[in-house]
Formats: sequence, structure tokens, C-alpha cells
Amino acid sequence: MSLCEVENNGTYRITRMNLEDANGERLKNLGLKQGTEVKVISRKKQGSLIIESCGRQIALCKNFASAIDVE
Repeated sequence: MSLCEVENNGTYRITRMNLEDANGERLKNLGLKQGTEVKVISRKKQGSLIIESCGRQIALCKNFASAIDVE
């Protein structure tokens, strides 16, 4: 499932990132990569969300969240 399909306050592990451009590289530099655990802090109905990973909170738009697969 993608990050835009998960529940608030859940903890998930990234299994795949489908962002191959500069945006994907930026997220990797922030610590988001395959195997990283993320906690969903806030999820909006429009699909955007705030996650916590590696001690920092990161806001993601729906397009980015839908390109990140988790389990």
C-alpha cells in the first residue's frame, strides 16, 4: 500500500520509493529510503500528510505520498 492509504499514528516501513527525479533524491537526503520506519503524525483527506522519521517531521504532498510504498 502507499503512504497516502495508511492510518494516522501508524508506524510503517518503506518498501519502495517510486520517485526517481530530484524530488526522490531530496527525500533520500532527508532519510526516507527503502527499509526506513516512518510514523504517520497527521493525514489529511486531500492525501497530504506529516510523517516522522529519523527524529524529524516531514510534510508530504499527495503525489509524493502515493509514490512511497509501505508495509
